[in-house]
This record gives sequence, C-alpha cells and structure tokens, in this order.
Amino acid sequence: MRHIFPIMIAALCLFYPLHGFTQLKEIVSEGTYNMGDGETPSVAQSRALLNAKRIALEEAGTYVESYAKVENFQLTKDEIQVLTSGLMEVEILDKKRTIVGDGFRFWVKIKARVNPDRIQELARKVKEKSDVEDYKKVQKAYEKSQREIEELKNQLAKAKGEKEKKQVETRITTEERLFQTIEWFEKGKKYRFDEEYGRAVDAYTSAIALNSNYADAYIHRGVTYIVSANVRKVFFFDKADKTYKKDFSIIDSKIILYNKAIEDFEKARSINPGDKVINTFIVSALEGMGGLYSMKGQYKIAIEYYNKAIAIDPGNASPYIGRGAVYGSSGQLNMAIEDFNKAIILNPNFSGSAIYSRGIMYFDNDQVDKAISDWQKACDMGFTEGCDTLKALQKR
Repeated sequence: MRHIFPIMIAALCLFYPLHGFTQLKEIVSEGTYNMGDGETPSVAQSRALLNAKRIALEEAGTYVESYAKVENFQLTKDEIQVLTSGLMEVEILDKKRTIVGDGFRFWVKIKARVNPDRIQELARKVKEKSDVEDYKKVQKAYEKSQREIEELKNQLAKAKGEKEKKQVETRITTEERLFQTIEWFEKGKKYRFDEEYGRAVDAYTSAIALNSNYADAYIHRGVTYIVSANVRKVFFFDKADKTYKKDFSIIDSKIILYNKAIEDFEKARSINPGDKVINTFIVSALEGMGGLYSMKGQYKIAIEYYNKAIAIDPGNASPYIGRGAVYGSSGQLNMAIEDFNKAIILNPNFSGSAIYSRGIMYFDNDQVDKAISDWQKACDMGFTEGCDTLKALQKR
C-alpha cells in the first residue's frame, strides 16, 4: 500500500499544478486625492482611482512576474508592467468624499483581478506590439500632470487678486483636460490590447475631442482602423462550385477603414511634420490601399497609391515590390521588372521576395532561363517559394 500513495500524489499533480497560479488573483487597494480650488470633482475622483490602481498594479506586477518566471517567459521588467496593465481588470467597490479643512478628500476602494489564463496569450502580444515605449510615455504624462496640478494649487493659494486667481484656475482647467485626454488614450490602448476595436476607436476619439492636437491619439486610432480591417477575411469558400471567391463588400469596408487611417496619420503628421515614424505609418497604409484596389482589379488606382507611398519614402523597397506586383497583374511586365530591380538595389535583405517575383515576370514574358535563374537565387537565399516553384517546374 505504501507504494500506492506516491503514485496517487504524482497523478494528482497532473490535475492540480503546484505552482499556485491556477487561481484568479484578486487585489483590494485604496487611493485618495485631496481636491483643491479650481479642480472638478470628477477629475479629483479619477486621480484617487489612479492612485488606487498604482498600488494594485505593483502587487499584480509581482504576481505576473512570478508567473512569468515559473512558465519561463522571457520578459523584461518593462514588458511585465505593460502585460500587468493590460491584464488587470478593475472594479470600484466603494468611494467617498469627505471634507478636509477647506476642501474635499476623495477616497476610492477597488478590486483588481488578474486572470492567469490570459497571461500566456497576452505575453506574446507584448512582444509583438512593442508597447513598452507607449506605456512609459503614458506613465510619464500622469506623473507630469500630478506635478503640474500640485504646483498650480500652490500658485492658486498664493494668488493675489481675482485676476491672478482666474488665470491660475484657467490653467488648472487646461491641466484637467490633459489628464482626461491621457485617461481616454490609456483606455483606448487597453481596448485595442483586448481586441475590442470599436471601443478603442471611441476612446481615442474622446481623447481627440479633449485635445485636438494630441498626435498619438490620431496615430493609435489610425492603427486600430487598420488592425480592425485586417481581421476581416476577404476570401470565402463557395460550396456551390467548391472554389474560393473574393467578397468585394469586405474589400470595400477595408478601403473605408484604411481611408480613415490615412486621414488620421495625415493629421498626426500635420501636428508633428518631422516625425519619420508617422511617415512609416502613412506609407504602410497607402500600400494597403494599393493592395486592396489591386484585389478589385482596379490597377490604375492601385498604382496611384503605390506612387504616393514611393513619393513619401523613395528609399523604401516595399512599395516598389507592391507596385511591381500590380504592374505584373495588369500585364505591364517590363514595368514590373524595373520595380523589382529597384527593390533589390534598395534593400538586399528584402531581395528574396523581389527576385522571386521578378522570376515570375520573366517566365510570363517567355524568358524562362532568367526566370529559373531568379527562382534558384531566391531558393538559395532561403525563400521557400523559389524552391517550391522550381520543384513544380521539374514535374511538368
């Protein structure tokens, strides 16, 4: 019998892991904030809530970090913070407003939940999306807002005369709007993190309504439009003739979303004209539009979008490859070959795709030897399509 118990314990371990991370983690924390003259109750309560969240985030971060170590996730400290922020769901348990001296103190009690079942899934997203810098930017903005509001409250207390008081109160109102802008922006990021794209767009729109010059909100709303568009499947299986067909209504809806994204990126660029990252977003969106119009067979319009992308970033190989593919689809084989040649020169690391595509153009132009040469080069570079095409050709 004594041999049975170790076997039973080992079997139970298969069903009940011993690392202690199978339960939903719940954290209760409190936050306070003293509202001063010129501040509004709604923002004062939000600041108290933010303080409660920070306390909960610290404990939740320790939990997530321990889980990550047990599961051997390779995450940095910053990535742990981003992951924890994305995982944490907050419920307000209680809130109070009490009189303290000549002002009010706001108190908030919350329950923060962290579901371990989602950690592995979202850990990959943190790596893929590289949201660490955005997270740091938001936290710095909150810290700056807190410093600014405390300084303004001190100035208001020392202000002499109604005119000076009104000036400080106006600056407090402006600072509160900035705080609310950051709040909505952070909500938008969390909604996008959770793939709730409609709510993310609404949150970014609220941030823009509060601050029409907040470039990051335009950028992230534009990215959300594109991500939302890309989850929609263009092809469907037609059971009648057992083939895949294009759903043109989906393509049209994608075009609408890409157009909105381009408008947002252009607005962000008008706010920060020298920002190269914004140009990268615009180029990517223009390429997407080119690809969508190409799928519709509207090659002239597609080429116009690729032309715009190239005009913005002539040193980028990607738009040349896209335009080359459209030229090929429209039968302009020599133009396609020129574009693929340009892409190969601009980015040798990107040349596997371009060389393979150029091979297709040569083949369609009855230049079989050149086509085979290009496919062999692409295959040698590790571009598997080149290898597969050569094998298929040998079987013919």
